[in-house]
Amino acid sequence: MATLYPLKEVPSSIETLVRASLTGLKRPGKKLPEKGYTIQGLTIDKKQFKEYCEMFGFDNNTVPSTYWYVRLFSLRSLLLAHPDAPFPMPGLVHLYDSIRQYDKIYPSDQLDVTCKFGRLLQHDKGTAVEIVTALTRNGETVWEEVNVNLYMGKKGLGDAPVENPAIELTAPDTSAEWELGESLGWQYAKVSGDFNPIHLHTIGAKLFGFPKHLIHGWYSVNRAIAPVQEQLTAPHELFVSFKKPLYLPGKVVSRTQQTEEGLLFDVIDAKEGFPNLKGYIRKI
Repeated sequence: MATLYPLKEVPSSIETLVRASLTGLKRPGKKLPEKGYTIQGLTIDKKQFKEYCEMFGFDNNTVPSTYWYVRLFSLRSLLLAHPDAPFPMPGLVHLYDSIRQYDKIYPSDQLDVTCKFGRLLQHDKGTAVEIVTALTRNGETVWEEVNVNLYMGKKGLGDAPVENPAIELTAPDTSAEWELGESLGWQYAKVSGDFNPIHLHTIGAKLFGFPKHLIHGWYSVNRAIAPVQEQLTAPHELFVSFKKPLYLPGKVVSRTQQTEEGLLFDVIDAKEGFPNLKGYIRKI
């Protein structure tokens, strides 16, 4: 069982950015520590939630399941930057997210948080790390997430293979083009707290092997599914798999397809035709 260390609040973005940068020289390990963090009585960040809703067009009556990824970004980062974590943070690749929400969550709710390591997973390009986060209200779990990041090159570890469900839109109901401006990474970083340099400027991106800076994957997720907020506040499962990066500036096509189970969605580079991400929302 993981040892959970209590925190009074979600750590600041600056604190976690500094800690993340200090892991750059860490030598890869072979085992995840049985450690994590807990916070009692967490609420939304009112300023952040207002800006988040304005950016994506959500109303503020209920909290979409996707908001908690943003609210808890620094907490997950703090865990990945733990001295006993097996891999350096610079260069980790976000592979996928799986979120399950069991009841509506309101802006006034006070929630208890746990955030801990899950499993190491096998991948053909390295080893992936699970971060498992849960929100409870009055002792009942209302939201939980498995966040998975890949460390390239360190193969032969892991308890199970990385999930890779086939997600294909055969008859899209909607299709929309977006323009992604050059400064969009900065705009989203100010809301999300994710100031990873690969998203902010070409110089920062080139330090990590990218030709240009790229938009945050979670920006694309929110923008793609914001029109179906009612599905993101009712009980549901949300899964999204990240494929190839989208560079700034750029243009994309966002598509959705309603099914009996819920919604399929993807985001495609309009020029090259490759997928940036694929996902689904299912009723539970």
